[in-house]
Amino acid sequence: MTFLRKLSIRSQLLMLAASAVLVILVIIYHSYTTMSGVITRSHEEYVEQTISEIKRNVTSNKDVLFRIMQTISYDPEVQSYLVETDPLARFELFKKLNVLLSSQKELKDGILDIVIAGDNGLNVDINGGGVYADRLNNQLPGKVNAYYVGMQPFGPLYGTSTGLVFATTISYVQQGERFNDKLGTLYFIISPRALVGEREYATKQTNTQIYLLDRYFKVITSNTDAETGSSLPEMQFPGKQSDDRSVWWQGKQFVVQTVDIPAIDASIMSVAPKNELLRDLAVIRKQELIILAIGLLLLAIPFVVIINNILRPLKKMILFMTTVQQGGQLSFGKRLSLKGYMEISTMAYEFNRMLGEIESLSQKLLETNTQLYGTELARQKSELAFLRSQINPHFLYNTLEAITGMAAVEGQDKIKKMTRSLSSIFRYSVKGTDVIELQQELLMIKSYVQIQQIRFADRFEATYRFTDDALKRTVPKMILQPLVENAVYHGIETTLKRCSLEIAGFIDEAGTLVIEVKDDGVGMEAERLMDIRAMLAQPPAGYSEAEEMRRSIGMVNVNNRIRLMFGQSYGMEIDSELGQGTLVRLRFGQRREDNHV
Repeated sequence: MTFLRKLSIRSQLLMLAASAVLVILVIIYHSYTTMSGVITRSHEEYVEQTISEIKRNVTSNKDVLFRIMQTISYDPEVQSYLVETDPLARFELFKKLNVLLSSQKELKDGILDIVIAGDNGLNVDINGGGVYADRLNNQLPGKVNAYYVGMQPFGPLYGTSTGLVFATTISYVQQGERFNDKLGTLYFIISPRALVGEREYATKQTNTQIYLLDRYFKVITSNTDAETGSSLPEMQFPGKQSDDRSVWWQGKQFVVQTVDIPAIDASIMSVAPKNELLRDLAVIRKQELIILAIGLLLLAIPFVVIINNILRPLKKMILFMTTVQQGGQLSFGKRLSLKGYMEISTMAYEFNRMLGEIESLSQKLLETNTQLYGTELARQKSELAFLRSQINPHFLYNTLEAITGMAAVEGQDKIKKMTRSLSSIFRYSVKGTDVIELQQELLMIKSYVQIQQIRFADRFEATYRFTDDALKRTVPKMILQPLVENAVYHGIETTLKRCSLEIAGFIDEAGTLVIEVKDDGVGMEAERLMDIRAMLAQPPAGYSEAEEMRRSIGMVNVNNRIRLMFGQSYGMEIDSELGQGTLVRLRFGQRREDNHV
């Protein structure tokens, strides 16, 4: 300290300036090194997020295609068309198939054509793709399920020279000698946007190229000018690993990363030029050197000016920040005003910009939450409508069959009763709202039971026990019919003894509506009962393609409809004992309109 006192003020200022320059240079060097690593890691994270999003989109869109293909391949009219031998009946089915395929095509953008290629030589298509059926059949390894065949040239047929082809084997699902026989193949011809989505994955700042490649390393789509179906220029591929590799490609050094997509046996490859990653950092380094030069000039200013232009504004800014932090009377709408050097003004500007971003982000967060709530509500409504559309219609066909047989051997009274009951059921199912009072649902059930009693020659009797307050509660339409149908066809029809069917409803102590459907028919084995309970415990989206699920789809749909409408704590319970019968219990929550009953 004594040595410093002997030096002139100018020397001390020079020493201070030199020390400051040295410190700043060290800081710049450290910042440059740190930011280099940050930028590299940030780029890697961005590429990983982009690739993950593409992978999710591809997997999600492939699942959508899978569900549509399953809907078509298991459709009764498709199955009937591929086994029908009568030309007139086949022609009627052909017209229905055209309507079916057109409606399914509208469910997903980017579907260019849907082709049903039957093993009996019959083809059905929308836009003329049936002519390629033989060529596509030769490329299949056997029975397939939403199998990605590959990219195929289709000329000017679809307005694009190349399309992606997915295939699903159509197997006969009706019980009999031909069960599980291969009837043909369902082909979906799609454009790349149906698989990846509409979003553009541009990375202009680093010129990163992203390619979606199939199993043959052909380009499906990319954010470059590469055409669908083209091959990339030769390069040393990094292999199917998760680590980044540096390779030389087209005379430059690139960072390459690949991620597999097992759903379609494809991969995503990102290619980023290494010299572009640190391009912005050089600009930042130049700006820091400019700031350093300005800082050196400031050292020549007297200390009084330094105190006035640096310390005082800094104190003001600290006081302002403390007030905001403590949540005083100052609102985010106010701004900090500081006069001083560029650094001070820059800090004030950035701080004011930060306050503006906080205010803007708060508003955006509120709007986003509102949109998410609306989207979730729409999704649940869509799932509910989809589940309702799957109600098994076999009882209608059985009823019509019974009416036809009885018309030939009996009088008109029974036919009149069955026809009137059937008319009531049809009118009830197609009119009205999605939610109705239980007493209206019960009237429809009585009509349905009357039809079955006539059909089975009074082999069973039905009793109804409902409290008045239970009849006034609202339930989803057609919620009881699948359960009564199961009781008749699986519990009563398969036994020769006279049986009884009991349907009851009441309100328990917690205000929950409880409906019971009970029969004393054949019942079921303990193993099957456990399987059904396991399926009922699955979430609404957890559908399985197992045979057991298809046999119990009616009960699963009823359970899912209740859970989607009233919550996961409600739904279906089932008890059964072999030879003793089955009891199915439904639990419904209370809707807002029920409070006004």
